[in-house]
Amino acid sequence: MIPLTRWLGSLLGSMLPLVVVATASGSITVATDAQRPALRVDARGNAEVSWTAGGARRYLLVPPTGPVYPGRRLEGADVSRNSTAVAIPFRRSLRRTPDSRLWALQAWRVSPGGPVELRFSRWRGAPPKVTISSEPRFGGELVTGRATFAGRPVPLQSPTPEGKRLRSYAYVDRLVSGGWRRVAGAATRADGSFRFLVPASELGSSYRAVVPGPNLGVVLAPDAVSAPVASSRG
Repeated sequence: MIPLTRWLGSLLGSMLPLVVVATASGSITVATDAQRPALRVDARGNAEVSWTAGGARRYLLVPPTGPVYPGRRLEGADVSRNSTAVAIPFRRSLRRTPDSRLWALQAWRVSPGGPVELRFSRWRGAPPKVTISSEPRFGGELVTGRATFAGRPVPLQSPTPEGKRLRSYAYVDRLVSGGWRRVAGAATRADGSFRFLVPASELGSSYRAVVPGPNLGVVLAPDAVSAPVASSRG
């Protein structure tokens, strides 16, 4: 049994510096650069994630609680079905079980220049919601936002399967000619809000915020992305 590590005063004083590599708390990262990912769930709530890497099929069993089990597979039948009940970003698979729970695989590049991470989540109801706005400030652009889940602010910290607690962050991206590029990570506050001052050298035509879904015990919420907002500087 191998525990799996989880991947996220004054106004100026509250701004975080540029983050080159940020740690994501939230839904479980099960693999990197995975091909052909698939998801199965049995009646007891055990989830089997499979993917191809290095020319071989790999498996990971995620039980309802506790550490995960690399190499293990479901012993019972798959009771999940494909679902379109909700919209989530970076979706590779979305399944629904008879108890109305949702199960998902998402794939995105959490750290700039890093691998694409395959991430697992399970929850009920609507996914997390992220909203942002921008305004000119100090020669740059102030991006502010708020992240909520189940009608409440995302928690300040999320636990890993090993019991460690990781700080919750929102990752601010800017839109440039080559696509979305990471600017920084901003720690969320108790009310779910966050802010970051984008310097003049990092301005984009639009901005978005990506928030790893919070972990609330057996609930592993999916990762969320705000709707893009245009630069307030035109």
